Amino acid sequence: MSDTAYHRPRSRIQKRKQAKRKGKAGKVRRLVKFICIILVLSLAGFAAIIATGQLMIDESEIKNLQYPDSTNSTQEYVMIDDMPDYVWEAFIAIEDHRYMSHVGVDPIGFSRAMWENVKAWDFAEGGSTITMQLSRNLFLTQDKTIVRKLKEMVIALNMELEYSKEELLGMYLNSIYFGHGTFGIEQASNFYFGKTVRSDNPNKDTINLSEAAMLAGLLKAPEYYSPNKYPEKAKQRQDIVLFRMNELGMISEDEMKAAVDEDL
Repeated sequence: MSDTAYHRPRSRIQKRKQAKRKGKAGKVRRLVKFICIILVLSLAGFAAIIATGQLMIDESEIKNLQYPDSTNSTQEYVMIDDMPDYVWEAFIAIEDHRYMSHVGVDPIGFSRAMWENVKAWDFAEGGSTITMQLSRNLFLTQDKTIVRKLKEMVIALNMELEYSKEELLGMYLNSIYFGHGTFGIEQASNFYFGKTVRSDNPNKDTINLSEAAMLAGLLKAPEYYSPNKYPEKAKQRQDIVLFRMNELGMISEDEMKAAVDEDL
């Protein structure tokens, strides 16, 4: 057998190996290009979201909320640091327990809400985070539409970039509706209990854990769960908030039981 005949198969094997290596290298290059394109499109989309959200945010609304005109408003803005922790924890527990970890939109909560809507063939659940609720209350209408929901999400993402979690939570608690024409946690505390939400007010008692849980429970349907109109329903909702706070480790078992048993 000649040397040429002997080396021919080996030459074919080497060519096949080279072809495979080139094929793999080509696949890697295409994958890298695809990833780069996705990143560029994602960055462009994110930039568009930020630009759009900034256009929909009216800074004057935030300023009016944080610094209300005492001559035209009965609302009083109370900072988070001036409240007992159990007050704002009650609202996080029942409204948005992943509030401190998400970026304004909670993919898990939103997906669950959308699945429930599909099953019910209705827009019953919105999956709105606290930041999304704040965005709706300050800048949008209460209409249940997909367009409004998308705007809500875009504004929420922008708000999370502009303000701290504590600032956003403060805006939320000072702007939400508690029923009977009351807006904001301080006004609601005074209306329902004749108390204040401030922990250092020498002239008024501060709402306790049981009362804070009842106020947090109102948000789902303020008039329906009003302790003034439907005390039994309000009590049931309050218990749900307290159980949830205990489940999340915000309060102890003993604190939960004491609050549940307390007469309001």
